[in-house]
Amino acid sequence: SSLRGSTSRAMSAVATLDLEAGSVPQERPTAECKKEAAQLAFQTGDTELSRKIHDPAEFAKLLGSVPTHEELKALDGGMVKPLVFGGLDGIITTFAVLAGAIGANLTPVQVLIMGFANVIADAFSMGFGEYTSGKAEMEYALGERRREEWELENYPEGEMKEMVEVYKAKGISEEDACTVIQILAKYKDFFVDHMMVEELGLLPPDMGESPAKQGLVMFTAFVMFGSIPLLGFMILMAVWGKADAAEFKSFAFGISCALTAMTLLVLGGVKAVYTKQPKLKSSLMMLANGAVAGFAAWSIGEGLNYVFN
Repeated sequence: SSLRGSTSRAMSAVATLDLEAGSVPQERPTAECKKEAAQLAFQTGDTELSRKIHDPAEFAKLLGSVPTHEELKALDGGMVKPLVFGGLDGIITTFAVLAGAIGANLTPVQVLIMGFANVIADAFSMGFGEYTSGKAEMEYALGERRREEWELENYPEGEMKEMVEVYKAKGISEEDACTVIQILAKYKDFFVDHMMVEELGLLPPDMGESPAKQGLVMFTAFVMFGSIPLLGFMILMAVWGKADAAEFKSFAFGISCALTAMTLLVLGGVKAVYTKQPKLKSSLMMLANGAVAGFAAWSIGEGLNYVFN
């Protein structure tokens, strides 16, 4: 009964994920299915399901069949951060500028000028910042890796002794630490990466990541999502054509608020997929973030307009 329950829950979880992805179980990567099933076992405290996941033969039975490919790289993990956070920064920043301009009682044309100027300027700044920070981080990690590699080649005993001390600090006996380090040191590349993590607290550099690509994704996401709050004014101008009408700004701002809210909910849900947070909570947090930023900007615009006019 327990086995049947475990299998049923795992298959149900995999099937749900497949429906969301628009695919069938046989087309999903084994590693991805295994990861999702392992998370399910942990969340439900199902030790029997966990055992089956870690047994290749049992896991093959659990899935019904083993895919012919081990893993597919669906979405570059290094691009998720600049895409999601670039989009969030873009839409929230532009909406805040828009709300402040409305509070200051600027004309629709002035609102659009301020909005698009902010989008382009901030997009360049964010994109270039993502590129330079990513490049600096990669260069630093590469430099530290080369140093550790050089030290291992020229003084392996010293590097091994350092790692023994690191292991001892974690509560491992000196005898066991020496045994483990002597084995790991046989595999140079692995041992250098291991020293970077344990000794320096640095992840080994991923040569597949491109700082320039990350910067471009950040810039594109900022421009694309940052333009959404301005669409309300652009659409209404194209349809209505009466930007000077008294009620124009109210309608346009209402459309912008609705578009911004829907986009923030979607981006919050996307963010939750990759951070493994509850989708509803993540979406509502993003919506609250945008609402607070917009209200603060509107209040400042309204207040300054009252003071100076």
